[in-house]
Amino acid sequence: MDSEQLDNVSETTLDFKQIQKEFSLHIRTTKAQSNLSDIEDRRLNIYRELFFNNIENFIAGAFPVLKELFNEQDWECLVRDFFIKHECNSPYFLEISEEFLAYLETTTLKFLPAYSSQLAHWEWMELYADVYESSEATCPIDMSELENLRLTTSDTAWHLAYEYPVHKISPEHSDPEKQVTFLAVYRNADLEVGFIEINPLSYLLFEALKNNQSQTIDLILTDLAQQQNMPLEAVLTGGKQILSQWIELGIIREVPSTQ
Repeated sequence: MDSEQLDNVSETTLDFKQIQKEFSLHIRTTKAQSNLSDIEDRRLNIYRELFFNNIENFIAGAFPVLKELFNEQDWECLVRDFFIKHECNSPYFLEISEEFLAYLETTTLKFLPAYSSQLAHWEWMELYADVYESSEATCPIDMSELENLRLTTSDTAWHLAYEYPVHKISPEHSDPEKQVTFLAVYRNADLEVGFIEINPLSYLLFEALKNNQSQTIDLILTDLAQQQNMPLEAVLTGGKQILSQWIELGIIREVPSTQ
């Protein structure tokens, strides 16, 4: 292939990429482009509606509570603003919900409640927990030796902190007061996703267990009592009650003996 043929190929490639870009812009914004003027808008509108409806279905399915907070017009405005303005970093439809979270962090739409991105993250976490691929084997824990066990958190359990009580937000409770809220999301051995509200001390206990490789439960609870300047007996008693509940829910597991 000589240099003239290479130049022609290069120009054709550039022309095709430009047409792709203009086609994409037209699908998203309905703005007519000069190179597409010979394409009937009725035909383009078929693609336009197909793409938008697919995106809207994915977002509505991932964020049902968020959707219920808006009337039909505002919801369509929100999704269309995302559809037009957000530059997705992933080409996969299954990751649209994560892209939508990134969009909510930066959008300036005035009708969105201040807690929108946090509520969306909470809904997304439940979806994430449901599809997370765990590499851990589940083994029963001997409760009679709880204080001497080395425990850590399951890879299908997460602790979260929000500025609003996101788990209580609904169309009937859409104007919550700002209140720091701690939650734990988990998926148990039966592959069921659940959540519990936890207090600040439980949040710290979860954090300590998450990074634990060698300490026994007694040592962890003793450290927490000292750090928080709390009575040791109260922390030991309350902590073991919490751990018993977490063991039942599948939130924690034993540190493998090989580690």
